[in-house]
Amino acid sequence: MSQQLEFHIDASAVLNYKRLDYSFWYALAEYVDNSTQSYINNKEVLDSQFKKDNESLEVKIIYDNKQNTLTIRDNAMGMNFEELTYALQMGKPPKINNGRSEFGMGLKTASCWIGDVWTVRTKKLGDEEEIEFKFDVDKVSKGITTLPDIRRKKPKDDHYTIIEIQQMHQKIAGPTITKTKNYLASMYRVDIKNKSMSLKWGEESLSYEDKITFLKAQNGEEFRKDFEFMVGNHKVHGWAGILDKGGRAKAGFAIIRRNRVIQGQPTAWRPSAIYGQEGGSNDLVNQRLIGEIHLDDFMVSHTKNAILFQGEEEHQIEDQLLERFGTYLDVAEDTRYREGKLPIEAITLGLAAAVEQMQKADFIDAVTLNEVLPSNLIEAENQPVIESMKNGDPTHVLTFNDFEARIFLKHELSPSDPYFLPYYSPDDRVISVAINTKHPFFIGNLDDTNDVLIYCILSCLDAIAEWKCLQKTGEISSKTVNNIKNDLMKHIS
Repeated sequence: MSQQLEFHIDASAVLNYKRLDYSFWYALAEYVDNSTQSYINNKEVLDSQFKKDNESLEVKIIYDNKQNTLTIRDNAMGMNFEELTYALQMGKPPKINNGRSEFGMGLKTASCWIGDVWTVRTKKLGDEEEIEFKFDVDKVSKGITTLPDIRRKKPKDDHYTIIEIQQMHQKIAGPTITKTKNYLASMYRVDIKNKSMSLKWGEESLSYEDKITFLKAQNGEEFRKDFEFMVGNHKVHGWAGILDKGGRAKAGFAIIRRNRVIQGQPTAWRPSAIYGQEGGSNDLVNQRLIGEIHLDDFMVSHTKNAILFQGEEEHQIEDQLLERFGTYLDVAEDTRYREGKLPIEAITLGLAAAVEQMQKADFIDAVTLNEVLPSNLIEAENQPVIESMKNGDPTHVLTFNDFEARIFLKHELSPSDPYFLPYYSPDDRVISVAINTKHPFFIGNLDDTNDVLIYCILSCLDAIAEWKCLQKTGEISSKTVNNIKNDLMKHIS
């Protein structure tokens, strides 16, 4: 007698969702995807209601550090009881699954990944009741899978979904919040630019700036062009161009699927056929070639952070891009195309002028005859300037992830004081830099804003390089300082 095997998924599987390969911004994107898809599926009726209420689609993310809770709320269509019941079934695709919500997993997996207890309150436009339920991961994993619902009378015109996650697995630090906001703004750049959604972090509206200046040919034409081709039955389209002023974090192809960024700057897609080795080399192509590629019909991972190319799809796309933009690689690598690039004659004359300055008698005497003061005497002479930085207000403050640099323009110093003077706080979290505007080099050689810009940047780079060397090695080594400064100079343009 034959027997039939039955496939079961144990409720304890929800405990494993916290081990999924999410980044915080990709987990939050699951909710934004659901909200925007709810709007897309019901655009006509929602636009009519938005017009009455003088509103538009809004998704708001609220993080409460003290209560360790996260709330995501939208004013999309909302759900009735049947739709909510359907949405809670793990892995059951939405009835409309050709948009951003397609796997039937995001709400559950993201919520369990973020915290141990989460609540959903939702009210569908046109219905007369709000529905609320609570999902306790520990209880569900032990087989308590019935989720009692609470219903409340609400006006028919109300429409929203509010998800609150409690007992978060980890608190979100300041740098992670900044990174998350930047990634979310980039991921939903299309919606933000065309104003189909307002995405907020608390009361802050997230915005995406993509002011790109492309390199121009001698005839004034920009090095930027659109492309479109087929890979199998899948359409591929987008654009590519050469940045006028490059930077590795700016370059690469942003992969966009169904108007939502899957992979974008600063970790954009760099196909090896164009950018060289996997991940790209640090050459001019990797700093200057930029683009967007739309892959609406290609398979995506269930966390929507990568395209899952099938067979030869990726290689076919690379070949097509290389065929269309091969000449762009030569242009990107040719530094002569850079606007404002100094001709070799100007560089040669500049070096000759520098040599002439350094061969003057007083400079030669300074190199050969000037006394090198002992370090304790130098420290004593610099102490008043250091004390003024400890107690004074900086002219500007540079903010980094785990420290800040305070810049002091010092107009009251004497020509004999150092051209710049650094001070590092005892907790190593503050760098102070005094820039002496009365130094003879400052007065005698700086004629315009650009001269001051270069002088101040180099002074700050000197201080930051020294501080970083001290942090990493425990001492200030000239070779290490020069190496750090050299690396930092590559990112100033």
